[in-house]
Amino acid sequence: MLLVLMYHRVGTGKHANSLELLRYHFQFLKERFAIVLPGDPLPKGKTSICLSFDDASFDFYHYIFPMLKEMNLRALLGVPVRYILEKSDLPAEERLEVPYTLAMQDGFFEKKAPFCTWQELSEMVASGHVEVASHSYAHCNLTFSFVDLEREVIRSKEILQKKLPQAITSFVYPFGRLNRSVQELIGRHYPYSFRIGSGANYRWDKSPLFRIPADNLSHPAQLFTPFKRLKYFLKSI
Repeated sequence: MLLVLMYHRVGTGKHANSLELLRYHFQFLKERFAIVLPGDPLPKGKTSICLSFDDASFDFYHYIFPMLKEMNLRALLGVPVRYILEKSDLPAEERLEVPYTLAMQDGFFEKKAPFCTWQELSEMVASGHVEVASHSYAHCNLTFSFVDLEREVIRSKEILQKKLPQAITSFVYPFGRLNRSVQELIGRHYPYSFRIGSGANYRWDKSPLFRIPADNLSHPAQLFTPFKRLKYFLKSI
C-alpha cells in the first residue's frame, strides 16, 4: 500500500502544522513505514509513505529541509513556477510573515519572497532530500476554460528542468482539480501525477494518485487509526 501525504505550511491554521508536531510526526512515520519518492520500488508487505508539500513556501526551506537532512528523509515539493524568484536577501523573518492567503498576490510575492527561490530549490535538489514536481505555472484551476494549459502543464516543466539539476517527472494538480482532457494532457508529459483524495494507492503507474490531507494535525499518529486505514482502502476500491 502507498499513502501519499499532503502538507502545506509550518505554523498555525488549517493549512499548517506546528514544527514540533511535524518533528514527532515524521519520527513516527520513519519508524513504521518506508519513505519513498515517485518511481521508487514499493516493498512488499509494508506500507510506503510519500511526503508531499505543496506551493514551495519559504518555510519549507527554512524549517522542513533542515529536518529532512537531520532525519535522513526525502520529500516531494510541488512548485508553482510563476512565484519563484531567482534569489532573495530579505531576512527570514520578513519572508515567513507573509500570510498564506496573500502569498500569491501580485505585489506581495515579488517584494516579500514568501516562496523558495531558484537558488534555494537548487540547493535542496542537489542534497538528494528533495524532489521537485510541477505544481503548474500560476497555481490556477486547470479545469477553467480560459486557462492556458500549455503554459501551466508544459511550460512549467520546461522552466523547472532548465533551472534545476533534476528531471521533472511529477505533476501536482492545483486544488486537486482535474477533468479528462487535463488528465490526458498531463499523462503525456508526466509519468506521475497527484490529486487530492483520502485514498490508498498500490502502484506508481496508476495516475492520478490519491493524496491524503495532512495539515492541521492534532497528534502525530492521527492519520493512521484503524478507521482511517479502512477509509483509505475503501476509497481506493
